[in-house]
Formats: sequence, structure tokens, C-alpha cells
Amino acid sequence: MDDCEIDPSLDGLTSRLEELYQAPFARHMGIEPTYISPDEVRMRMDLRPEHRNSLGVCHGSVIYAIADHTLAFASNIFRDAIGQSANIIYHRPAMGDSLESVSHKINESKSFGVYDIRVYSAGKLVASGTFTAFAIHRG
Repeated sequence: MDDCEIDPSLDGLTSRLEELYQAPFARHMGIEPTYISPDEVRMRMDLRPEHRNSLGVCHGSVIYAIADHTLAFASNIFRDAIGQSANIIYHRPAMGDSLESVSHKINESKSFGVYDIRVYSAGKLVASGTFTAFAIHRG
């Protein structure tokens, strides 16, 4: 997380952000945060040979993985939450050597957070979606 820009309003949440960063699947995939604020999260990952399908382009599940992890980071900054639903649209094949994802909070309530997430490769939009996270109220 050394190259990640973190909004100063999150200064007191360093250990929480580090905990989110250590998610085993994201570490395995090579997903790295590049910017974190209360309303926007940006992630990136380099594509490896095993991330490609038989046509040599990025597998759709890899695109979904970075979008889903962007949701996880965005929805868990201030509370515990899990993915509840996702509506993703693939616009074109990811032809570049990396993926970048950007989330913007659409709405947040006591139980749900709704986010617009877009994934780019080589500067082009490859997928977009509306993702919903369900807040876990531990008692």
C-alpha cells in the first residue's frame, strides 16, 4: 500500500485499511489500491498470463474480481459489509497489460451501500456495474 494515496480524512483508519489490504484473494491476484477516500476507491492490477482466456485477452472473472474487491474496500472502510448483489456489464475485451477500477458511492443506508464501479484497461472502459454491499451488524 506504499504507493496508495489516502485521503487525509482517513488518517485514523490506518490499521483498518491495512486489514482490508491483506485480503488473501486480493493479494493472490495482485490487486493494489491506488487511491482511497470516503467516497472513491481506485484499484489496479497487472495482468499475468494466467489471467487470460484462450483468446489471449483478460478473462471476465478477473475483471469481476477487481470490481468486487473494489466494492469490498469501499464498503468496509467504516463498517463490516459483504457483497449482496452485482450487475456488471462487459463493454469490450480488456486488451491492455493491466486493469484499473474506480468506485463511487451512490448511496449508503444503515443496511446497504450502493456503488458505481467501472473497470478500465489501456485507458478504455471494459466493464461497469452497480454493486451493493450489505452491512453486517455484529452484536
